[in-house]
Amino acid sequence: MPFTMKNFVFWSGVYNAGLALFLLCPPLYRGIGMNICDPVWGWLIAGFLGFSSAVLLLASRDLYRRATFVYWEALLRYIAALVLIPAGLFGDVGLITVPLGLSDLAIGLVYMFGLPKELGLSHHALLYDRVD
Repeated sequence: MPFTMKNFVFWSGVYNAGLALFLLCPPLYRGIGMNICDPVWGWLIAGFLGFSSAVLLLASRDLYRRATFVYWEALLRYIAALVLIPAGLFGDVGLITVPLGLSDLAIGLVYMFGLPKELGLSHHALLYDRVD
């Protein structure tokens, strides 16, 4: 299957759904060395990831019209990276969060620079939903 932004957005939505399901079960994430102080925080993050997954899966169906949502998701990925990488390196969340944060950073960069290139839209158009 050739690389397309549509496929990348779809599979990153599937990835988010998998992470959401994983975070619903404390024995699973604790088994890989992730330390979330209270399960309610894992469930809260899982809810966010579930919503994000739905947005990405739906956006992949008509990427041109829904690209703004994916572009904004890139900003959320950067925030996740800014939180996860230091938390894994210097906090007590577990080193597993470092590769997760790096993955978020990489996905965000693909969204932010791949969407304008593939769709022929400017960053301004994507940021301000001027894709018509």
